[in-house]
Amino acid sequence: MKKAIDQPAQGARSVTQQYSREAGVSLIGVIFWLLILVFAVAFVVKVMPSYYDYWSLKNIVSHQAQQSGPGASPSQIRHDLNDRLGVAMINIPQKDIHIERSGTGPALITVSYDKIVPLIANISLLLHFKAIGH
Repeated sequence: MKKAIDQPAQGARSVTQQYSREAGVSLIGVIFWLLILVFAVAFVVKVMPSYYDYWSLKNIVSHQAQQSGPGASPSQIRHDLNDRLGVAMINIPQKDIHIERSGTGPALITVSYDKIVPLIANISLLLHFKAIGH
């Protein structure tokens, strides 16, 4: 009778074998993945406004180039473009805006600029943008 109590029943697993097969994520693993997620979200939050401004700028430049009449001078086109950029609250230095007029067709407007996005401490991201409208 004593032998039946000491030995596990046939087909039953011991408690130590059951726990040794279990696997999962440790607390350090969870913290690691949460930190990666936080950095990814912070990166997107800091970079997306620059891309949103660029996409808006592309639309504004494209529409301005198409709506500029054949008699519009480059200075008038620049003035109208600056008005549209002001409404969209996009600040582009005037030296980065180039306007070319050829014949009676639409004007060629090129806006090429760099944007520095500070990420963490002394780490920054340099973005190059170029919007062309014709």
